[in-house]
Amino acid sequence: MAAKELSGQGYPVIILEASDRLGGRIHTVRNSSFKQPIEKGVEFIHGNLPLTIQILKEAGIGYSPAKGNMIRVINDEWKNQDDFTLGWEEIMRRMNEVREDITMDEFLKEYFSDEKYEGLRRSVIRFSEGFDAADTRRASLLALREEWMSEEGEQYRIHSGYDQLVNYLEKKCLESGCVIHTSSAVVEIKWQRDAISVTTSEGSIFYGEKIIIAVPLGQLQKKETIIFEPEINSYLEAAKNIGYGSVVKIMLEFKEAFWEEKKKNIGFILSNEVIPTWWTQSPSSYPLLTGWAGGPQAWSIEKNDDETILDLALQSLSNIFKKSVLALRGILTASLVANWSKDPYSNGAYSYSLPGYAEIQKRFNTPIEDTIFFAGEAFYEGASPGTVEAALVSGKNAAGKIMKKQLEE
Repeated sequence: MAAKELSGQGYPVIILEASDRLGGRIHTVRNSSFKQPIEKGVEFIHGNLPLTIQILKEAGIGYSPAKGNMIRVINDEWKNQDDFTLGWEEIMRRMNEVREDITMDEFLKEYFSDEKYEGLRRSVIRFSEGFDAADTRRASLLALREEWMSEEGEQYRIHSGYDQLVNYLEKKCLESGCVIHTSSAVVEIKWQRDAISVTTSEGSIFYGEKIIIAVPLGQLQKKETIIFEPEINSYLEAAKNIGYGSVVKIMLEFKEAFWEEKKKNIGFILSNEVIPTWWTQSPSSYPLLTGWAGGPQAWSIEKNDDETILDLALQSLSNIFKKSVLALRGILTASLVANWSKDPYSNGAYSYSLPGYAEIQKRFNTPIEDTIFFAGEAFYEGASPGTVEAALVSGKNAAGKIMKKQLEE
């Protein structure tokens, strides 16, 4: 997004991408094992997010609402969404009364410690872990409040795959003369004001006047992934004070949508299984189930190999639907495990805020000597954190700062 904005205004831009493909945690898989493209990474547009929707419309890329009921399965009882949202109004009311930021766990302990709230506490924690990939012992209450209050009910999917958005941005960059190098992992950045030299793991060296660092937060949090000379240790230390969650996602294609035998029009299933969250492709009839474990839910399984995770997924479905693992394997036609903690260029899924997050975001949104700029969903300031929208807005803002500075000069 940053490169599109800059190259579109005539700035010479080089993109150095560590992976052999563009898109990062947007990763549409077009695999002959699956009858349709599947999303290994990002899948949904969470509401009418203005910049994302604007780009899709510019590109003529179709999208439509995800449909279906949200079901919670507890102790073999299947309950509709209305049955388990009781109490959320009180949660939001209490959240609105908090002025000094605390963690979600501290909030629940202070306001909802009574035994009668046990089910509600569990729902809040599971939602924070699953949706935000957040550890509630560390997550900022005020940040979660802002996000949840802004969340729209409607979610969308891109018809032909999320990678169509990346492909459109790539096309616009290339049309404007942008140079893109894939399989070019940056290992060292030497810099002084308005002068940058960047070395890749292959030994190639690139030069420029400004640099935008748009790697996933997990890369900045790893010691010496990229060496800076001179050092920028205060920024790298600050990066460790932003939450970064794991996700394990499992895509399972079956011969038929057996879940419709249990209940029609299922969208999401929430459970207490090892793989707790599942969703269908509703309103599409494509017989794909996607399993999801986020944040602390992922910690207990992410160190396993893919085959073990597949076994855990099938056992989770077996427990939910009371259908044997053997029977499920008999109708399974394709499977894929996406364990984002093991992705070498991501080391996780997406960020969440800790108390004090505003100061850290302010730091990363202030360029170093107008030469080093940061972009990415982790540094986004707004009500849609952890999303593609957050990444796009951050990239656009970083480009805007460079162009503004150039005009001033």
